Amino acid sequence: MLEFLLNLHSILMNGVVMAVDVYIVFRHGNVLGDEILRRFWDAAIKVFKEYGIEVYIMPLLTNEKDKGVSVIINGFEVSLNSLVTVDEAVDLILTYSTVEGDVSPAYALGIYIDRDDSLDNVVTI
Repeated sequence: MLEFLLNLHSILMNGVVMAVDVYIVFRHGNVLGDEILRRFWDAAIKVFKEYGIEVYIMPLLTNEKDKGVSVIINGFEVSLNSLVTVDEAVDLILTYSTVEGDVSPAYALGIYIDRDDSLDNVVTI
């Protein structure tokens, strides 16, 4: 853990991490999703005040049945079935702030996007 914190401190001091994108994906009316959104918002403020990292929280509502709450941080998807504390949210943000994954918000919403260049940049969803 100490090595991780030292690496994170080194990265932050060298200005590598500028901003972190956090998508909160949940079904409209999901109480758990609403509360997780609030806690990640508080965590984003804490991360900015303590580390100077800008965290952009973007809620994405889905109509998918049986969809739990997913949090996508820099392309890494974390599924949450219970509440996290603000400090746990801060830890998640800091853990994934230094790496990039390949999960897009469209994937988390269950959307397939096909870019067909043969039809002058038509996007099929």
